[in-house]
Amino acid sequence: MPNALTRTFNSIGGSLMARSGRVGILGTTGAKTGLARRAPIGFVAHADGTILLGSGSPVNRGWTVNLKASPSCTFAIKGQELRYRARLVGPDERDAALAELRAKMGGIAERSNWGDLFVLEPEA
Repeated sequence: MPNALTRTFNSIGGSLMARSGRVGILGTTGAKTGLARRAPIGFVAHADGTILLGSGSPVNRGWTVNLKASPSCTFAIKGQELRYRARLVGPDERDAALAELRAKMGGIAERSNWGDLFVLEPEA
């Protein structure tokens, strides 16, 4: 369970960064609780409507566990929320995805080579 500081950041700071367009808000269903969860996450948007997300930690973050358990999710960019289906990036596309994250996000993405990467595909 997130501590009070994390909850405050997610509700206030994450929302402010999301409005900047540099961070989106991922909506998932809790793997253990079944409750709605939200997390601010950096992203790369593609012209085809897909979105690339990466975990900057070698330890599974709550949102990565949630997406693996239930890949249906939402993602909001600048307040516009859409429905997606998450797909774990496979080994054959991992290097290209990491290069793309690094190019778009700079130094903050340097840690992403240890964590899970996902592609969010729009639901029909």
